[in-house]
Amino acid sequence: MASRTPKIAFAGLGAMGYGMAAHLVRSGFSVTGCDIYQPSLDRFVKDNPNASAAKTPREACQDAHFLIVMVATSVQATPLLFDEHTGAVRGLKENTTVIMCSTVAPAYISEVQQLLKSAAGKQHIRLIDSPVSGGALRAAAGTLSIFASGAPDDVEHARAVLQCMSDANKLYEIPGGLGGGSKAKLIHQIFAGVHIAMSSEAMGLAALAGWDTKEAFDHLSKGGGSSWMFVNRAPFMFDPDHAKYSSVTIIAKDVGIITSTARAHAFPLPVLGTAEQLYLTAISAGWGAEDDCVLTRLYLPSQPDLVATQAGHSSSSSSSSPPRISLQTIEDLMIGVHLAGMAEAMSFCARLGVEEVL
Repeated sequence: MASRTPKIAFAGLGAMGYGMAAHLVRSGFSVTGCDIYQPSLDRFVKDNPNASAAKTPREACQDAHFLIVMVATSVQATPLLFDEHTGAVRGLKENTTVIMCSTVAPAYISEVQQLLKSAAGKQHIRLIDSPVSGGALRAAAGTLSIFASGAPDDVEHARAVLQCMSDANKLYEIPGGLGGGSKAKLIHQIFAGVHIAMSSEAMGLAALAGWDTKEAFDHLSKGGGSSWMFVNRAPFMFDPDHAKYSSVTIIAKDVGIITSTARAHAFPLPVLGTAEQLYLTAISAGWGAEDDCVLTRLYLPSQPDLVATQAGHSSSSSSSSPPRISLQTIEDLMIGVHLAGMAEAMSFCARLGVEEVL
């Protein structure tokens, strides 16, 4: 690495990007932030006195050793990098490393690689495919899961930056060159997409069956059908006014990348495809900006807050009638859906050439 405290241009100060950039500043890196939303830039500089802000990606990259891209989509990433007047590539110096942390299709990484070669002329620009996972809280704490791939020398060159943003045990170096990281992230998001939807279905079913939803959660979270997403997301369902954790649009975007990649490989993903339709239905209902746990409303259209209102008591508590569906049946449903989703993910692993051990 050229400097003990390399200069970093950070593009994309959204919910996760802001936390990542702020953590880098607190860790001693020199960071220049860039975002199209001026209030995010103002907040970044105000809350991080040692940080700076730039009006354009090109300006942010002046003298930068690393450019971290953390925008929401490839549609945003392309002009950020390659706009004729403001694009970052116009400001990149020789041996700058572009770290693509956005979740994008593997094919897009190949496209960026080719565009960098043609746009950068004789300059040597390093590229690392490095999608992240973990949410805003882990981003701010520097404990993300990172799926890094690229030329081994390039990954090693950026190791200090990657390690700073990741959990000590969750910086995964994915073999296979560029695109490997994005492929691994796609597999990771199959589980996320299925498990988030299943969490809403399970809690909605428990509420409709008449269970005390907190009792149902306590039982199901310890059972064989539980998942990290269930334990993480279900508690938010008890408070309809809680602060947003992760929006429907984010998981819908990631799932859409997976299903479009699967279509390009003529590979069926029926379980994830069903979950995708739930996310799209929620977005069409106007809930896209809300927390993804709002999917419970799809199962409880006439009583959208039933999971919350039934927390602490059951609908059958005043009568001798037990809940209409047992918790074991709901647990069995979760197990079945999760097993089918796992089979899908592992089969898609093989099709993409991703090592299943990951």
